[in-house]
Amino acid sequence: ELHGHHQHLIHASSSDPIMLKFSILILFAAYTIVESFAPQSSLAAIPGKTSHNLSKTPPTMMSNDSLSNSQHILFDMPVSNNGARCRIILYKKEIPTDQVEIISPTVIGGLKSDAYLQRSPQGLMPCLSIQKPGSDMNHLAESDTIARYLLSEYSDLSPSFQPENPRSNQICRWHDVYLTPIQGCLYKPASRLPVGDYADRKSALKAFRKNLEIIEGFMSDDGVYLCGKEVS
Repeated sequence: ELHGHHQHLIHASSSDPIMLKFSILILFAAYTIVESFAPQSSLAAIPGKTSHNLSKTPPTMMSNDSLSNSQHILFDMPVSNNGARCRIILYKKEIPTDQVEIISPTVIGGLKSDAYLQRSPQGLMPCLSIQKPGSDMNHLAESDTIARYLLSEYSDLSPSFQPENPRSNQICRWHDVYLTPIQGCLYKPASRLPVGDYADRKSALKAFRKNLEIIEGFMSDDGVYLCGKEVS
């Protein structure tokens, strides 16, 4: 969600729908960068956010029990845009840290450490460790899977995020399959090309733009959110 002090950039881009989409992406990237450097006290002051631990304690090998007494641990960092979809759910639903605590993967040695790979075999963020009694799953990887688990586990808290809305699911799936693999074309240096199936930045940007336009066609015309009057 964009706060009022960002509206000048949106207004300046409103005459060009494609530039508007890129402006939103830029603002989202800027927000995650600011979040990564913000003092913990300032995070609690952001509307709709609870004060979650974003610990960057030096690496150590720990069991989940010694890391947190919370029902769940979300291994994630503010620079993770895939993890952001899970963090937004925590903040919007105001899920307290005794239910889900956010901890940096560096606490257990980093993404490629044995301790983290036992939890997330691909060594990617985010990863959710489930510590609540009676669960038949210990860990979940992939942001969409984690997001849907959180929506189910805390379905009694608003907003619902419309997990059963076909429009929402279509947009989410299209984003994950066709945008996420090539999003690096927006920021990766030339030394890290190619991006996905595209040999150069220009062709990747063309595909990215095309899929943004397709997603625009899925959007609802009724309301301020992608799927209408309620966040999804």
